[in-house]
Amino acid sequence: MHPVARLRYLLARRPWLYWLVVVVVAGAIAFAVAGAVGGVDDARRAWGATRGVVVAATALAPGDALVDRVEVRLLPGPILPARALTEVAPDAVARQHVAAGEVLVDVDVTAGHVPVALVPTGWQGVPVAEAVPTGAIVGDRVAATSGGVVLADEAVVVGRNDGSLVVAVPAADAPGVAAAASSGELTILLAP
Repeated sequence: MHPVARLRYLLARRPWLYWLVVVVVAGAIAFAVAGAVGGVDDARRAWGATRGVVVAATALAPGDALVDRVEVRLLPGPILPARALTEVAPDAVARQHVAAGEVLVDVDVTAGHVPVALVPTGWQGVPVAEAVPTGAIVGDRVAATSGGVVLADEAVVVGRNDGSLVVAVPAADAPGVAAAASSGELTILLAP
């Protein structure tokens, strides 16, 4: 007699054997699942304590208000930056580009009035009227030139209105950039 036929004959005559096998297999599966869940819990505990930190819910551009665009999430402490924020002020704005899901640190945000709040420490903001629009937006890195001479090779756009920009430059370069801007000879170069 074929082995499968013999097994079917045995189970037909003794149904309790079938149910015994079902219970044993179900117990083995339950034991394996419990072990896997325990392993996940052990791995989670190995990461250490969690902390509530501020995370960007959507992509942020420089000058964007953070209200309703960030959320607090519990994340494992060992993977968090040392300067991660646990809360933000109601008037806080993004100082630089931040991707959605990124943990915010203190250099990513600033409180206060835009564009002044976006001017880096030790720099000054210079208003610039654009005769020919560059298309530069807040957060773009630019250079300031006049008469073929680079006045500020390191500058960033911190404000934009119709036909004018506010460009932050290092304090040492600010007087020359302001003089060229007031005479109408300043040219803004877009930097990569």
